[in-house]
Amino acid sequence: MSITSIIRPLFARRIKAAEQYPSNSDELQRTVLRRLLSMARNTETGRRYRFDTIDGYYDYSSRVPVVEYEAIRDDVMRMVRGEANVLWPGVTRHYAQSSGTSGGRSKYIPIASESFKWCHYQGGFDVVAHYLHLNPDSRMFDGRSFILGGSFANELTLPRGVRVGDLSANLIDGINPLANLVRVPSKRVALMSDWNRKLPALVEASKQCNITNISGVPSWFLTVLKEAIKARGANNIHEVWPNLEVFFHGGISFAPYRSEYAAICDPSRMHYLETYNASEGFFALQSSWDTTAMLLLPDVGVFYEFQPIDIPDARPVPIWEVQQGRTYSLIISACNGLW
Repeated sequence: MSITSIIRPLFARRIKAAEQYPSNSDELQRTVLRRLLSMARNTETGRRYRFDTIDGYYDYSSRVPVVEYEAIRDDVMRMVRGEANVLWPGVTRHYAQSSGTSGGRSKYIPIASESFKWCHYQGGFDVVAHYLHLNPDSRMFDGRSFILGGSFANELTLPRGVRVGDLSANLIDGINPLANLVRVPSKRVALMSDWNRKLPALVEASKQCNITNISGVPSWFLTVLKEAIKARGANNIHEVWPNLEVFFHGGISFAPYRSEYAAICDPSRMHYLETYNASEGFFALQSSWDTTAMLLLPDVGVFYEFQPIDIPDARPVPIWEVQQGRTYSLIISACNGLW
């Protein structure tokens, strides 16, 4: 009996939950909003908009304005400097540095402790649950995970205990220590900022391991896989890692890289599953082999509103008012203080 077969039942409950999304996403989203408002009622934002007196979604949407990141940048920077109870309860010590699309400046996205547990790690758990559901023959837990992350290099002078860097670096830094027993590379190597030193260290750390699954951005991981093949004098990655079976990928479109992965992977043995794990939250995952469309996660600490793109001045709508076939911009309120 494989370790995977023993662990598999732990993930089954999330598949059962996802099967109910079509019928109960409305109530799940209302529950998320109620919980967010309750948790943040004593923050500056919560007191300003009187979260403790809000009665349902329509009251919330009329009272709390839709804003761009620039409108809350000063509040976020106060949080980075260590101020408590600004946008989210307590002091937030982790931030994802995201490329700036507003004013050309980097964005610093809070990752509260609730963001880790309720959102990002729960989303990662759900991805594995769906993969195990889609692949009953999987033995991914019989080997190791190779997780490729970024670093904490950033342009700020930070208070003690505050960390700013790539989302992936934050997730690796905060991961349950037990996960380190089944993943490579070590945290020291994973968080290196110098790619010229990091690449050979990644290859060295993984070359003798039984890698069964890999996670990361397609462009960066392609370079790692090619170097691993070269280091072993192999023709494809399955000669290096015979039990490799799945690539959990995200961050950028996989389409431009599909043919390159096909050239170095055995198509009969390799699976690909896409994730939408943004700095702002874990939003969606691919839940079927038959389509690249992704399943929105309505119960992982993010409340969604949808702004019709074709009518810019239209009122944003909640999930229960979305119309199939229309295109929307996504507006979020989440367990990190992004209201």
